[in-house]
Formats: sequence, structure tokens, C-alpha cells
Amino acid sequence: MSDKESHNDEDVRSPMYAALAVAFIAVVFGIPVWWLSTTTYRASLPYQEIQELPTKQTNCLIPVTVISCLTQEEKQDFDNFQAELNALLQSADQMSLLSIQYSIDWKLCSFKDQEVLGTSSSLAELDRRLSTSSDIPHGQVTIYLVSQGYSLLNSTDSFVGTGRVAVATPKDSVVASLIRTRFANEDAMARVYLNAAGARRLDKGYELSFSLLNPQPATFNAQWNIQEAVQAYLNPFLQKLSEFAEFTVNSQVLHFTGLSIKPKHNEEDDSYRLSQNALPLIINPVEAKLGSHVSTNPSLNFLLFVPRSRHLPLFITDNKGQPVDTNAFLSPRWGGVMIHNVPKPSENDSLPLAVKIDTRRAMEVFLAQLRLLIGIPQQAIQDNVILAAPDKTGITDWEYDVLLRVRTLENLATASSTLVSLAQLLNQIGNIVIRDDIANQVYQAVSAIKQGHTYLQRGNLYRAFHDSKRAIAASEKAFFDPSLLELLYFPDDQKFAIYIPLFLPVGIPVLSSFVKALRWMKTKMKPKQD
Repeated sequence: MSDKESHNDEDVRSPMYAALAVAFIAVVFGIPVWWLSTTTYRASLPYQEIQELPTKQTNCLIPVTVISCLTQEEKQDFDNFQAELNALLQSADQMSLLSIQYSIDWKLCSFKDQEVLGTSSSLAELDRRLSTSSDIPHGQVTIYLVSQGYSLLNSTDSFVGTGRVAVATPKDSVVASLIRTRFANEDAMARVYLNAAGARRLDKGYELSFSLLNPQPATFNAQWNIQEAVQAYLNPFLQKLSEFAEFTVNSQVLHFTGLSIKPKHNEEDDSYRLSQNALPLIINPVEAKLGSHVSTNPSLNFLLFVPRSRHLPLFITDNKGQPVDTNAFLSPRWGGVMIHNVPKPSENDSLPLAVKIDTRRAMEVFLAQLRLLIGIPQQAIQDNVILAAPDKTGITDWEYDVLLRVRTLENLATASSTLVSLAQLLNQIGNIVIRDDIANQVYQAVSAIKQGHTYLQRGNLYRAFHDSKRAIAASEKAFFDPSLLELLYFPDDQKFAIYIPLFLPVGIPVLSSFVKALRWMKTKMKPKQD
């Protein structure tokens, strides 16, 4: 081989080896690095467990203690009473996703209980002494069976106190009704599962707004001590519900804000009336003047309206045309309105008239409306059942348990539905980043849901409620995390639109050089094979 041919071969060999080296580096190092650096990170999630959550049956156990304080003659039929009561409670309607079970602990009346039942002079005293004699946990109830002629019952069959205690005669249907309709409230529990596994947007807190509307400040100088009223009548209620939800309270006085409709005049008593059909027309014009709230929690508005002097007295009527006792009405998920009539000024009165609002009466009405707005069921009146009026807190212990139990079921159902929706979204869209902190929230939510179901099955309502709060908080935090949306703006077609102009001008020369290098290698290897 001549020097010239050797020199030409060297000139060809160097570019070919360079092309092969570039191709080798691109394939061995470039593509893996590019793949790893552009791959969407997706932490592992318990998809199988999430899919099983909506179909998981909720077993809710309600512990009941029945204490027999009967006479010797009545105790002879006690075995039959036990069997019949167990049969009535076991015949509770079971839904596919909800199973309500009762565990009854039968006990005999102690000497202390007999003394309390025999020496109490009133039902209020009996309720106080029985409720304070034993510390009954959340979700549990104690029923004392007394003789048919027990004087304090006054010919009725049962008495339900402010605590988790009831007194009843040994009638299996009466006791079963107390347990199922009052203490457990099966209807409220069943309503949770009537719509799509009970999933709905729950409110973690409420902003309570109290407004005094005075359309004629030149005629009436209306004053109310709302701060004192809130401390005296509302704060005990809110403090008892502090674990259930967060509450913030504000108040205001609005002048020159009246009704947008004209009430009808009633000539019989020279009064003015607002029918039920006209009540919805009151809210919309007034709502625009209430101001906006900055809290993420929903606002519940309570309006105390002082009518104009020419419309006094003003009454709200029912569907029969009769004035309602409270002179107030309720708007679901919005609030309530109460009309406060004041003395009509005479010609000799100096204006403005000083008007002092009866805040006690107003707060009684607003508190009753607030109970309904946050989900405390209204108790039906029965002739054979005496219900103790709530104490200064405005809610009995067993009503609070019903509220916690229903909210626990709602939280668990909503958290399960949220996780299922999140899992479906992540499966459908593969380029959503799943960070470790989001996966951690999902695992926490799944664990809290399982623990909530476990505690409900054991009858531990307090622990089940707090686990359900953790479950819904973790599930919503994962579902609404902003990082899930970061790469949704870069679908695959947009990625190709970015990569092709960038890599195509570089890739074609590299690929053509690599092909030439391969052909050169083949030609170099042929003589050696010969």
C-alpha cells in the first residue's frame, strides 16, 4: 500500500470513528439521560385498596346499656322482654353499604340508682343526677327500666334526658323506638347513602353573621347588645360543637335597608302580613347589601328586621294564613330572618324612638335555626315520650352523638369518593406528576378511612369521628394539590412539537453519518473475511 493510499484511509477512518463514537454516546448515554430527565415521576399509590373503598360495608355498632329497676313481679317477664327487644333491634333495616348493629349490656339496678329514682322530685332533677352519676362515652346510651306506675313519668312511657340517659317502662316497642329513632336516628344515617355513596361537599366551618336591619333610623333608634347575647346564648353552643366544626361570629347594623316587597294589609286587626310565597323575594335584595366574607367557610346569615312604621305590626303567615309563633323563617344553607315588631310611634312622640331589642328572644330563634342549618335533626313530638329541653348549650348529648355519627359517615363516604375520583384521574392522564407528599396524603387517607370503619364497628364514635376528619382532610389535600396540574399543559402532541424542531436538525446529520460509518465498517471487514 502506497503512502498516498494510507493517508487517504486515515482521512476516512477518523470521521467514521467519530460518527460511531457520537452514535455510541447518544445511544448509551444521551437517550437514557433524556428519558430519565423527562419521565414524569409518579409515586406508587394503593389503587387496589382505593377501588375497594366505595364497596366496603360500614358496620356501625351502637352500645346500649339497659338497667333493670323493676319490681320482683315485673322481673318475671324480664326474659321475654329481653328476647323481644333483641329481636326488634336485630330487625333493623340493613342497607347494602350500611349495617346498624346494637350491643345490649343488661344490668341490675344498683342501690345508688334506686335511691336516685326514688328520691328525685322532678324529671329535671332525675336527669341531672342520672347524667352526673356516670360518665357515658360518646355514642353510647343507658336506659333505666322502671315500673309502669313510676310517678315522675306521669302516665307516659319514657323520658329522654339531656345526657345519654333515658328512663322507660318495660315495653319492648317503646325502648326499641327510643334506641332506633332517638339515640341512633337510623333515618338520618340511611340518608347518607342515598346518593352516590353519600359523597357531597362538607363544610369544615361556618361564618355566622348577625345583622340588624333598620330601614328608618330617623324614626327608630334600634339598639341591640349583640356581643352580650352571643356570649350568653351562642358561645355555650359553639363551644360544645368546637370539635365538630370551626365557627366565627360577626355582627353589623344596616340602616335604610328595607323589604323589596309590599306586605298585604289585614283589616281585621290592622296588621300587615307576609305570605310564605313572598318570603324568597326578601333575601335576594338584602343579600347584596350584607357584604362579602373573605373566609373559605360558608356564611350563615341571621337577619333581625325592624319593619317600617307604616307596616307595623308585621307578621309572617303560614300556609293557612295564620301568623307563625316565631315570626321568622329559614332559608336552607343561607340562614334565617326574624321580624321584630316595635311599638308604633304616635304623633306626640319625639323621634327617633329608642328601641331596645329583646336579644334573648332573637337568639332563641336564631339558635333553633342554626341547629337545623348545621344538620341537627328536628325532634318529632310523641305523646308517650317526654323530651328534656336542652341546657344552656342548646344541644343534648345524645343529639350531639347523632350529629357526630352522621358526620362521620359523611366524611368516610366523601373521602372514599374523593380518592376514587383521584385514582381514576391519575389512571386516565399518565403525565400527571405524583409526588411523594401527595402519595403520603393518599396513604394517610386510606389508613384513616379503614381506622374510622374499625372504630365504628367497635362502637367508639369519638375515635371514628376524628379519624374521619383526618381522612377527608388528607383526601382533599391530595386531590386539590396544585402540583397535579403542572404538566397537564404539556400533552404528548405538544412535546413532539417542541422536540422535533430541536432534535431533527441535529439528528439527521448524526444518523446519516452513523449509516455511512456502518457501511465503511462493512467494507473494511470484507477483505478480512476473505
